Amino acid sequence: MVAIEQAKEVAAKLAKDLSPIAVILFGSAARTGTGNDLDLLVVTEQDGMYERVGASLREFYRRFSIDYLVATADAITQEFRKGSPFLAIVQKEGRLLFMRDSVKEWVQLANEDLRQAEYLFDGAFYRGACFAAQQAAEKAIKAALLQKGWELERPHNIRRLLSMAEEFGLNMAWDDEDVDFIDSIYRGRYPAEEGLLPLKHPSVNDARRTIAFARKVLTQLGLIQGASFK
Repeated sequence: MVAIEQAKEVAAKLAKDLSPIAVILFGSAARTGTGNDLDLLVVTEQDGMYERVGASLREFYRRFSIDYLVATADAITQEFRKGSPFLAIVQKEGRLLFMRDSVKEWVQLANEDLRQAEYLFDGAFYRGACFAAQQAAEKAIKAALLQKGWELERPHNIRRLLSMAEEFGLNMAWDDEDVDFIDSIYRGRYPAEEGLLPLKHPSVNDARRTIAFARKVLTQLGLIQGASFK
């Protein structure tokens, strides 16, 4: 049997030897934490890396079995757009073990979501603005946690992320009512769940409140980019 700790060891070796874009664990070990082997997707910048990946992994073969796929980021993007069932499973169940420049990516995405929220607000798309702002806050907190050595998890709940931020010594101030409101936005993102939103259809004030919260989070974490929202 092989477990997540061995998977992390393998990913660290690949990161050191090859500096791939990402190493993703999928299969039974990703779903349950243990498995008979490790199933890995190694994302690279260029083709022709399969043999180099195999050479990097050779030292582990005496201990456990590893099945790996190697693909460039461009190839994965093309297959994903075609609706690849395999990549859909990887996206749903996979566990990211390594991502190069991951903090930078999370910070950029957080700021992009915040700008998107402000753009949607200007167009009076208040539901979209609320959701984009929630995404900005979530990704900003995750970026800050990753900087502190946190291992990426899947929680979307802002209150849970803020609690983890406290554990990692990130000093932030927030209003509990705002946090509850932001979390209700994520839970009510689909039509069947609309009733979970406090007002069902967010108003201009709801959207403004959500964007202000997201900008406050990014500002407190020192991650804000761009002009202030009016």
